[in-house]
Amino acid sequence: MASTTTRRPLPALIALLALLLLTALVWWRVANRNDDSSAAKAKTCPTPSTSVTSTAPRTLPPQKSVDVLVLNATTRSGLAGKVRTTLLADGFRSTQRASNDLTKNKVTGSAQIRFTPDKKPAALLLQYYFPGAQLVQQTAVSAQVTVSLGPKYTAVQPQKTVAARLAADKVTLTTVTPTPAASSATSC
Repeated sequence: MASTTTRRPLPALIALLALLLLTALVWWRVANRNDDSSAAKAKTCPTPSTSVTSTAPRTLPPQKSVDVLVLNATTRSGLAGKVRTTLLADGFRSTQRASNDLTKNKVTGSAQIRFTPDKKPAALLLQYYFPGAQLVQQTAVSAQVTVSLGPKYTAVQPQKTVAARLAADKVTLTTVTPTPAASSATSC
C-alpha cells in the first residue's frame, strides 16, 4: 500500500530563501567593500620609485628657507647629528638639535619625511636628498619638516646629485620664500 502523506514545501522554501538572501548579502559586501589599504594610502603620501616628478611642483623652496628637525629611529648612535651637520652644510636650517625619534611612528625604510600641508614643497625638496623616503603628511602644526632616519638609511645625497636630479626633473628652487598665507594646503 502506498503512502498518502504529502510533504510540506514551506520549511524548505524558507530555508532556500534565507540561503539566497545570505548569498546576495555576501556578494553585495564584496562588491561594495571599503578597502582598508586605500584608507591607509590616504593618510600617507606615496613615495615615487625613481623620480619625484609625479608629485613635485615646478618650483620648490630654497634650502635656506627649510627648517629641518632630524631624528634617529635606529640603534646607530650619533646618526641624526651627522645628518643634521650635512644638511646645515647643504644650506638647510635646523633650529633644534638632532635627537632620537620617540614617537610611535615606526620607520621601516630609509627615512620618513613628516610635514604639514603648508610644508609639502619643503618635504618634496628633502625627498631629493633622501630618495626612497616615505612622505607622511601630519595635521599637527609645526614650523619644521621632520626627517626621521630609519634602519635602511645609508647617506644624504650629495649636492651635485641633487642638483642633477632637480635639473632632470625640470624643477627650480624659488628665490623668494612664500608666505604661509600664499602656500597651498593641497594634500598628497
